[in-house]
Amino acid sequence: MNAPNFFAGVAIIIAGALLFFAGPQLVMLPSTQTQVASLFHDETFVVGDIWERSVQLDEAALVNGTVAVTSALTGGPSEVSMLVMDDAEYQKWVAHGSSTYVFQKDVSNRESFSFTVPRSGIYHFVFDNTNSPVKKKVTITAELEKQVAVSLPDERVRYVAYGLLAIGALVTAVGIMRRTKIPWA
Repeated sequence: MNAPNFFAGVAIIIAGALLFFAGPQLVMLPSTQTQVASLFHDETFVVGDIWERSVQLDEAALVNGTVAVTSALTGGPSEVSMLVMDDAEYQKWVAHGSSTYVFQKDVSNRESFSFTVPRSGIYHFVFDNTNSPVKKKVTITAELEKQVAVSLPDERVRYVAYGLLAIGALVTAVGIMRRTKIPWA
């Protein structure tokens, strides 16, 4: 047995094992993940004139949803105006001023909607039924999708560890099979 080769091989195997288990946690890669959160889940309400709900939204978040509108009187399909605006624009809208909307559409039964939030803040979802004498039953489902920066373990480090384990095994095997030559014998 050749002791220097044997111990060098064992040291390389230990280094490879440490790199295999600890390496991915030490070397992290920046990445993004999409997080989906429920904003409204089959929330049902009756709109006489106006219904409003305020929510906190983050910049660049994508809001996707569906709205079902029926007449509260007959139960048949109907239509209502859906408005989404930030807090400053909502205050203008309440004061009957000129407002800018993030989203504005007359929605009907089982209609989808989607918009991107321009900046972080409080946003108001308003259902306006002031143009109709008939109350509307509205069911809304909406999800909030946003990109979140995360750090993920770098699994490529394990390939280096596999190489070190193979080299360490080879050096250890050579150390075991090789006889040490004694120079004075």
